[in-house]
Amino acid sequence: MIEETATVQSADEHWVNVVTTQSSSCHQCNENETCSTSVLSKFFGNKEIKLRLHSTITLKKGDKVTVGIDEKVFVGLTCLIYLMPLVGLLLFAALGQFIEEQFNIANELPTILFALFGFVGCYYGIKLFIAKCFEPNKINPVILKKL
Repeated sequence: MIEETATVQSADEHWVNVVTTQSSSCHQCNENETCSTSVLSKFFGNKEIKLRLHSTITLKKGDKVTVGIDEKVFVGLTCLIYLMPLVGLLLFAALGQFIEEQFNIANELPTILFALFGFVGCYYGIKLFIAKCFEPNKINPVILKKL
């Protein structure tokens, strides 16, 4: 389970709005003064993430909670979201290249168009796949405990 600490902003009966700050771990390294990744993380700063979560725990504004998401689901969705569009882009680019060669087309327009079609098509295909095949309660973060 991947866990993060969050602060409750508001609470209804069974729904809670929480905010957590995404920060880089670069500042803990000994090389953080000379590393370019650390410089970039300082430039972009910390990012607030706001979530609306179902809660069986009675909470009020200002409470600290631990929010978690299953590691397998997180890694699987990350691979699906980042890897599949690239695979689609490359496969459709290869198909466009094949069509160029078969029809003796002198420019790369079919390769570019097919690659874009494959990339965008995979994006929408993944959205449909996630909506149809994943249960929302498995991919959404959950409140684990009150701190």
